[in-house]
Amino acid sequence: MKQIFAAALFFALAACQQGNNDNIAIDDTNTANAEIETLPPDETVSNVADDEGDSTTAVAPVIPAAFRGRWGMVPADCTSTRGDAKGLIIIDDDSIKFFESNAVLTKVTQSAPENFTGTFAFSGEGESWTNSQNLKLGGSSNTLLRKQSDIAQPFTYQRCA
Repeated sequence: MKQIFAAALFFALAACQQGNNDNIAIDDTNTANAEIETLPPDETVSNVADDEGDSTTAVAPVIPAAFRGRWGMVPADCTSTRGDAKGLIIIDDDSIKFFESNAVLTKVTQSAPENFTGTFAFSGEGESWTNSQNLKLGGSSNTLLRKQSDIAQPFTYQRCA
């Protein structure tokens, strides 16, 4: 009788324990040898250039803020409301707008506080071309000297008020 009672008690305890474990998932796999899923690199983080200057992520080229704004070859370029300001250029963070063309910065080759050089993709009057532009600031950053790679004579501009 004691054996029957012990057996019944054993099965009753086993049934109670099994009921308590219904919500527990059992993983029979060997976790030591399991493969770990890796995520792709975060593309929003810029990689720092290595010692040779190479970088694995492309960063959009930017014209420094000191060069940005409206510049005129003569005072009337800054004030004309008739659309005839042929000597007006507008420099923003990645382009230079001329009277009859637009130049988009594609590569920075030199960037110093008052001296900037970059390669620009030009378009205007139905044509496209590439040209290097050197921008130098002078006169308390109110004078801009712009030199093109294909023209020896530089162009001089005054910052528009």
